[in-house]
Amino acid sequence: LILGLGAFGGGVGCAKALCRLGARVTVTDLRDSNQLQTSMEALRDFPIEWSLGGHPEELFQGQLVVVNPAVPLYAPVMDLVRAQGCPWTTEINLALALRPDLRMCALTGTHGKSTTASLTAHLLREHGLPTLLAGNLGGSLFEKVQQLEPTESPFVVLELSSFQTEALDAPPGWPEISALTCLGEDHLDRHQTVQHYWEAKKRMLEFQRQDGICLYPAHGKGIPDWVQACRGQPTALGLTSDFAEQWRADAPFQEDYRFHSVLVAAWVARHWGVPDNVLHKGLGTWECLPHRMMLLPESPPEHPIWDNGVATHPDATLAALKAFDIPPVLLAGGADKGIGLDELRESLTDLCHAVHLSGPGGKALAEQGAGIVHADMASATRAAFADLAQAPNGTPLLFSPSFSSFDEFSNFQARALQFREILKNSEFFKKMGT
Repeated sequence: LILGLGAFGGGVGCAKALCRLGARVTVTDLRDSNQLQTSMEALRDFPIEWSLGGHPEELFQGQLVVVNPAVPLYAPVMDLVRAQGCPWTTEINLALALRPDLRMCALTGTHGKSTTASLTAHLLREHGLPTLLAGNLGGSLFEKVQQLEPTESPFVVLELSSFQTEALDAPPGWPEISALTCLGEDHLDRHQTVQHYWEAKKRMLEFQRQDGICLYPAHGKGIPDWVQACRGQPTALGLTSDFAEQWRADAPFQEDYRFHSVLVAAWVARHWGVPDNVLHKGLGTWECLPHRMMLLPESPPEHPIWDNGVATHPDATLAALKAFDIPPVLLAGGADKGIGLDELRESLTDLCHAVHLSGPGGKALAEQGAGIVHADMASATRAAFADLAQAPNGTPLLFSPSFSSFDEFSNFQARALQFREILKNSEFFKKMGT
């Protein structure tokens, strides 16, 4: 029984893999067939039973339940799972049990996970090493390893969110390399406290042995606790170290708050045999992931437009704002995750030309006059473009939401794509003659 199909392919891939292994598969989801149309289309050739629009009690009959990361472990449906005597697991756990022999680098952190994972995989592939990239980036690790031939043993770069680590059950000695990007406050609407959030992350360390490697930033919030939890060899990566200076010239970005991704990727790739000349070349050929401090090619030269749509946390927005020489027009807002906003709110006046907000998070941020709140994200976007058109030449626009997307959208990507679509059809865009 797959409990929650998810939005990024993990549930779909897991369902396919289970069917290929001969399991009888049922999918239950709170959403209906209209909301799951794309996923159901991807599974139309597989003999799957569907129970949509709720989780009826009679559905739970002691079978194995594969829980989607979006389902909190304290949700009422999980009480039902336990009461009915259903064993439960996750698609990540199934993958690790199926191929415990694979050499893995597991990555987590509050920010920078996807960038670090993508860059690491790119550097390995540049040297011709067979590599799987999976986890929170999307898709199903279980499906990918289930389709491997027994003789295939690729390196695996696995990005894990706190939703995935809190239910982790891994083989002894896993992973070969654990890596932390940074620690901050996030997802307090689910984890309730920062300590609970950090504890969920630290579960990734519980299965390592002394011969494992534990990479982490030399400085930052929560680092002493992280080092204390390390069971492998603790290895600090400093921004001012000799190791860091080797990669500065070729790095795809230079901001300190992002540069740690380069250090982790280079360290892991070198450890797995990629020579330095390939690393230098690979850093220069990597294409940055979309919606991560992405300068839009359609930006007019008078007003650079930056898509930082993946920023669902105030710290990420604050770090981005500090990187600008000219205060930008900021477009932010979304669903409030219960994270402290004081530092960002207090900085907006000095760091921004103007601020346009939407959603419950935007309202919380504007409580002390930090910006203008609009009815929805589309209204805020159009107002931000109108403001930008009147701003001095050189004024940029930064789309950096600072909050999750679930007030209006299914995920951060859908929100970012709407931003791009409104830009393309806006009066601002037309007036700039692009």
